[in-house]
Amino acid sequence: MTEDTRRIEYRFLHWGPFVCNYMLTPEEVIALKKLESGKDYRNNLAGHLDDEKALDKDKVFDILKPYFNSYALGYQEYRAQPLCNGFEMITAWINRQKKNEFNPPHTHDGHLSFVLYTEIPRGLHKECHTSVHNSPGPGCITFDFNMPGSNMNKFYLQTHSHLPSIGDFFIFPAGLPHWVYPFKTTEGERVSISGNINLIDGDKILTAKDDSKEK
Repeated sequence: MTEDTRRIEYRFLHWGPFVCNYMLTPEEVIALKKLESGKDYRNNLAGHLDDEKALDKDKVFDILKPYFNSYALGYQEYRAQPLCNGFEMITAWINRQKKNEFNPPHTHDGHLSFVLYTEIPRGLHKECHTSVHNSPGPGCITFDFNMPGSNMNKFYLQTHSHLPSIGDFFIFPAGLPHWVYPFKTTEGERVSISGNINLIDGDKILTAKDDSKEK
């Protein structure tokens, strides 16, 4: 008697952090690249980068608003309840990562955060795919969802790593730990734009304190 290896239909139960990965249009990438950077923003950030500057958060939000609305619709399908009535962008900044620079594990302020990519140095994908390692490769971003002390690690994916391309855009819970690996041999800049968002419930802007009442 042969072993039965049929794939039996099942329903996957989704839970964990709601993270969305979008792809910006070329026109949106160009519009974002045209934004003028402001003051040095390094004192507000965890990154070990020499060039991190503030951006006009309202101009960034104007370009990205349809994606936040899409995230809210997806969340409603995921949790079977509305996320919010609107969004307030708290901060936005641009990161210009060069070789040997990195972002250590960190979280953000607010309720939601995002990161998108407007430039990827030529050769980064090759460096990543040819490097020898047992961890995510050079230039990757990694998101971490861990259950400390749990013996269930075998049954779920603790991390998700991604080597970005131009136009990649992630929206994720601000408290989700994440980090960026350095690249070592590629010249040029890996340019990303990040920011933080508060949720609006009715006419009220929610604060971190309100998170304890989150549904």
